[in-house]
Amino acid sequence: MNSERSRLSGSAIELVTALLAGLGPSFEPLVSLFLPTLLGLCARTNKVFTSRAKACIFAIIENTQSPSLLPYLAESINHKSIFLRLVAADGVLACLNCFNPPDIEKDTRARLIEDVIRLTARDASADVRRTGKKIFEAYKALLPDRVERWVFQTFPFVRTCLTSTF
Repeated sequence: MNSERSRLSGSAIELVTALLAGLGPSFEPLVSLFLPTLLGLCARTNKVFTSRAKACIFAIIENTQSPSLLPYLAESINHKSIFLRLVAADGVLACLNCFNPPDIEKDTRARLIEDVIRLTARDASADVRRTGKKIFEAYKALLPDRVERWVFQTFPFVRTCLTSTF
């Protein structure tokens, strides 16, 4: 997949996508082998590489529906490549839209999503910030009880603004 030759790289990515379709959720043990490489391809400047890698990443999210993908995507939010940050943010949003809420309610996963929301809110790219807003809306719909507590912990001035009289 890391080849500089697009034909060779494309064939490898297509093989992974076909493997995904056949294995479905059983593909999860292979995520640690393929997802970091695919995310790395999204940091390249060549549109052919990035579009193939992005399509494969979203196929992984849809077919495995595994919360083990979240740490890889969250780590990529800090990358210098705008396209990779956007793919990672879109990937987190896709995870929120297709995973079961009990899988996301676990404290470490919820904190990971909260960190992604915090990072995307301050991103230099307007597209990443827009996706971050969508992530927050999905998070708010999935975990309404946790949102209020997180907002007050993260932004203490909100509590002051709500409780003070003007």
